[in-house]
Amino acid sequence: MVIMNGKEIEQPPSMSPDDIEPGRLRVFGVCHIVFGGLGLMNVAGGVAMQFFQRLWTFTPPNGPDKLQEIQNEMYRDLTAYTWVTIAMSLIVGVLILRAGIALTKRRQSSLRLSNIYVLSSLIAKIVAVVLFLVVAMPVIGEAVTAMLEESSAALPGWVGGLQVFIAVIGVISFLLSTIYPLCAFLMLNKPQVKAYLARHGR
Repeated sequence: MVIMNGKEIEQPPSMSPDDIEPGRLRVFGVCHIVFGGLGLMNVAGGVAMQFFQRLWTFTPPNGPDKLQEIQNEMYRDLTAYTWVTIAMSLIVGVLILRAGIALTKRRQSSLRLSNIYVLSSLIAKIVAVVLFLVVAMPVIGEAVTAMLEESSAALPGWVGGLQVFIAVIGVISFLLSTIYPLCAFLMLNKPQVKAYLARHGR
């Protein structure tokens, strides 16, 4: 407030770059919240699937056939892997949701929380792809091969490269899943974002 000629005149808002809120704060804040919510919904669905899987499995009166036995064995072998991935998804989902809320409220801690999410997400993705290649891929490949062998038809030629195909899909999925956290890290750690939060963060 400035007084000129006995009148109070409002000062114009500062046009310093440090005083202009970077739009990426709100954009990534909303994206963090959306992705965090979707991730937690996926976790809830995964937990429900684990608990209700036995109820949904139909067993004939004379016992399961060979194909069903193979499928049930595959699910049992993947139980530990599934719970580990669910636990990692839960942790990452909570971290990204917390960071998103902090970003939308322009908390001084929002950048630190977002960086914690990025680091945790990348570590979780690396662990997940390693577990997929080492644990899940052999189990799935063996189960599919056993199911095909159980049928009377001749094995198709692509069966030999099935595990390679599954591995390629897993690696591609891993690479695609790293795009968002890396973009968030690069875009939010700009000097203007840090300067704005340092001056105006709550």
